[in-house]
Amino acid sequence: MTAALLLLIAVVLGYLGWVLPDPGGSLAIPTLIVFGIGSIVALAIWIVTGSIATAMTAIGLTIVASVWTFEFSMPAAVVWGSNATAQAQAALLPPATAPRNTFGVVPEQCSTHLTGNVGPLAAHYRQCALSTPEGSVVRYTATRGPIRGLGYTNLGGATFPDECSRHLTGQWWMFTGTTSGTGDCPIGYQFNGGP
Repeated sequence: MTAALLLLIAVVLGYLGWVLPDPGGSLAIPTLIVFGIGSIVALAIWIVTGSIATAMTAIGLTIVASVWTFEFSMPAAVVWGSNATAQAQAALLPPATAPRNTFGVVPEQCSTHLTGNVGPLAAHYRQCALSTPEGSVVRYTATRGPIRGLGYTNLGGATFPDECSRHLTGQWWMFTGTTSGTGDCPIGYQFNGGP
């Protein structure tokens, strides 16, 4: 019974850690929600069963689920069960083979997607691909709400001038706009100043 309960707690907290974070959104809020729910469950286990060992194990699972939520769930959502990298590489093919201007730049090629998703970013989103001599980037930006989304780039954080970004894995980043322009980024993001 105890093992089944602990397994259920791990599955529920892990699932919440998977679905609550949003590309370009705060990671602190989903992490606090997972931690809060896990802590309440652990306290309830201790009160109901009187078993400090089971309650401490539930707290341990809560800490692991919180770390999963903050650090690993977004990179996993881009890589596991997603063809996001293939989508990004396909979006870079037309700019990579298109004629370049005198500066070696191909004009940005954008399209809006009303269905589907790219990794954890669901439609409606705008896809813009750009190729320069320095590198290439595909930005997937949510069309609803504040500026936020995913980026696939070999240029690093410099791809997101005057925005807040967080490296996910490989060439994947997530980004969000900042309203002040001075770098008031959500916890876990860093501000990238403009050119």
